[in-house]
Amino acid sequence: MNPKKQQIINAAHRLFIQKGYNASSIQDILDEAGISKGTFYNYFTSKSECLIALMESISEDIRTARIAAALGESPSDADLFARQLAVRIRMNHEKNLFSLYESIFYSQDVELKAFGKSQYIAELRWLSNRIVDMFGEEARPYALENAAMANGALQQLMHVWRLGTDQQLPLDELTDYIVLRMKQAVEIQLKDGKRFLSERLLEESAELQTLTDSAKQLKALAAAAEDPDLQQLIAFLADELAAEKPRKAIVNSVLTTLGQSTDDAELQIYLEQVWRQIK
Repeated sequence: MNPKKQQIINAAHRLFIQKGYNASSIQDILDEAGISKGTFYNYFTSKSECLIALMESISEDIRTARIAAALGESPSDADLFARQLAVRIRMNHEKNLFSLYESIFYSQDVELKAFGKSQYIAELRWLSNRIVDMFGEEARPYALENAAMANGALQQLMHVWRLGTDQQLPLDELTDYIVLRMKQAVEIQLKDGKRFLSERLLEESAELQTLTDSAKQLKALAAAAEDPDLQQLIAFLADELAAEKPRKAIVNSVLTTLGQSTDDAELQIYLEQVWRQIK
């Protein structure tokens, strides 16, 4: 990210936490960042756009941390899923984001409300896909429903904990418990076939991606990469995925290397996609 843009986002983040989003003005951001109005408007058209950029930046950090935890691990590993769940909660706490989420969801700003909705749906889709990773395709009809229940249970259990005690939240214990209850719920549904939500309720129009699709997408990213070493590694991964029988061990090794050597958000998305496909 452009250093000046990152400077503005960091200043806005400090200000929104200290003063609150609604009480903060663009002039406050200018003063906090030590920039002119013209510099601000070179990067953002409004205060809400600045907040969205901040939240998107943090979402990329969450995605990167989740991928880093996953590489070299089995997608069906329940302990991995619990650790990935904890990533968002831990980062939300470290960066004091809970009040900012409230500002978004209770805002009357159309752009902010649309962003909040898209972020919520994206998290449900991630949870749904991870549930399918754990239980197989037969669990797909129940994945969205269990994603929604797990997401809601996390929020409500944390809320009740904080109402009842000043003790630090045992986050790892909480996420392990959520995954345990989710496994029990899915196992029951696989037997009785009952559900409330259709898996198609939030379905994306795009078809499920194949390894061939991922290979094509990675070739395009390789062509655009500026770092020769990174370009070569991405191209190698793309060629391996395009093979008749991709070698899983080699793919996982390259995924790990790439995951540790880049913070490019688009590439990270494709790495997670391949990690899920190659299982």
